[in-house]
Amino acid sequence: MAVAQAASPAAIKQRSDIPEKYRWNLTEIFVNDPAYETAFQRTEELINRFKALKGTLGKSGDALLAGLKLRDDMAAELDRVVVYSGLSYHEDMSVSAAQGRWDRAQSLSTRAAEAASWLVPEILTLPPETVHSWMEKNEKLAVYRHFIDDIHRQRDHFLSPREEELLAMAGDVTSAPENVYGLLTNTNLDFPKIKDEKGQEVQLSSAKYYNFIYSKDRRVRREAFIGLHETYAAKANTLAALLSAHVKQHMFFAKARGFKSCREAALFGPNIPVAVYDNLVATVNKHLPRLHRYVAIRKKLMGLDDVRQYDLYVPMIEVKEDQIPYDDAVATILKGLTPLGPDYTGTLKKAFESRWIDVYETPNKRSGAYCWGSYLTHPYLLLNYTGTMNDRSTVAHEMGHAMHSWYTVKNQPMIYGDYATFCAEVASTVNEVLLAHHLLQEAKDDTQRLLILQQQIEGIRTTVFRQTMFAEYEQLIHELAEGGTPLTPEVLTGRYLDIVTKYYGPDCVNDPCAAAEGLRIPHFYRNFYVYTYATSHCAATNIGRRIIAREPGAVEGLMKFLSAGSSKYPLDILKLAGVDMTTPKPIEDTLALFDDLLTEFETLYQKQSAKAAR
Repeated sequence: MAVAQAASPAAIKQRSDIPEKYRWNLTEIFVNDPAYETAFQRTEELINRFKALKGTLGKSGDALLAGLKLRDDMAAELDRVVVYSGLSYHEDMSVSAAQGRWDRAQSLSTRAAEAASWLVPEILTLPPETVHSWMEKNEKLAVYRHFIDDIHRQRDHFLSPREEELLAMAGDVTSAPENVYGLLTNTNLDFPKIKDEKGQEVQLSSAKYYNFIYSKDRRVRREAFIGLHETYAAKANTLAALLSAHVKQHMFFAKARGFKSCREAALFGPNIPVAVYDNLVATVNKHLPRLHRYVAIRKKLMGLDDVRQYDLYVPMIEVKEDQIPYDDAVATILKGLTPLGPDYTGTLKKAFESRWIDVYETPNKRSGAYCWGSYLTHPYLLLNYTGTMNDRSTVAHEMGHAMHSWYTVKNQPMIYGDYATFCAEVASTVNEVLLAHHLLQEAKDDTQRLLILQQQIEGIRTTVFRQTMFAEYEQLIHELAEGGTPLTPEVLTGRYLDIVTKYYGPDCVNDPCAAAEGLRIPHFYRNFYVYTYATSHCAATNIGRRIIAREPGAVEGLMKFLSAGSSKYPLDILKLAGVDMTTPKPIEDTLALFDDLLTEFETLYQKQSAKAAR
């Protein structure tokens, strides 16, 4: 493979300058624009055909099956159109044609939702005993048993056909805050120029921020942090209005469906008890002294008078971290995941070699990293790889999502061909756990071990503590809005800073602009999603450590989990992998591991320091 070093943080290459093998191949979805338009028109035809079936499902079991199968065909074709539109848009979000295609795809999704809005109310009019008798006689219809039973579980929160249609019609309007936020933050924020470690002036960007925040030069970290967050703070009125509008959207739908709160509405769909959310927040709050200890250790080892937010990511030890070429990262990941078996690693290798991945940052490309695909396509990964240890872990993480999707589609029918957000981060984090264990085994010296230990510590700090902090904030701002408190910039940033101060404790001092982070986090537009990062990390730590210990059935349990899709409720699917998230135990165990890793890190650091002083 051609790239010997990761892209320099000082320059962003044009897309045409990136070798083809490091750019995803979207022609596997649609070979050209006419093929896309053909699929778009076919989706419109399926939407119209499905809409015409209204009122026919109760005729017979065959009629019900025909309606459900047509619904699956429509959803599969729609997903393929939407995924292609989104992926091609994210290559360069400044291209008006791509923006237009994305807008069309979203409108098509709204039309499909309108066309399907009668389905659930009509199923609810059918006598359950009749439907179950049809399923007993028809194996193909019996596939939909969990889907139909779940509809009946939620029957009190479904509305009349016309009301459901009206809610579906609101899709374009209610998606506006998230769309505007994405466009504003990815293409319309003017970040300042800062000076890098060599004193050279560099244009700050969202992707470069995540490189500079790891800089060992505190000035560079501070300039990047202040530059980024002051830019967001300058748009506080707009960003607060967008987030407030998004919360009001949640309130509208929750009230329309008869829920007591937005949080209850968000968790009811996947059948997650609110107690699971409360258990996470309460358990993490109970162990905040462990996070305070972390900050105190960081302060001591780094020799700082106080710890700032921009000091939380740089390694605590003074050591040069080599750039990791992407190809080297891929080879290490493949070795680290060998405990999952040849079928798993073989598919991984195919993904790396077959252009499933868009690797490097290019102008106006969407920031961050994600995995996205459809039932009719393989998964695609968007990365902004710069060559850090964290970037390598991100590759492993996103490939975990890809493999979860791959095994789900391979083993489930379309109706169960996706998985709940509650399960979404488990497979990805298991990959990180196994990779970290492999790196520790392969470490050549104490310095490498310290770096790897710190990465494990940071994984728990940023995913369990930090995402729970986000979850607590998300819950708070919804409760404020539900209680009639306007979500002004002052309320949103002030309450966010209060929670940050509680979590990080007395040794962490917050710059005023740090409050703007409460307006920056894109996952607040995902409707009570962030808590699943924390629960998933705890579940994945449990699974990964049992695989490392070679516990009988651990790998098999994970494969059952990966293959289950949405054929069961999320908590039951996790139990296939041997994890019960209704109890505090997986959280308690993960936070105890955090403490153990801190102790091991501090002890090894002191040993190395004493050795160097001799």
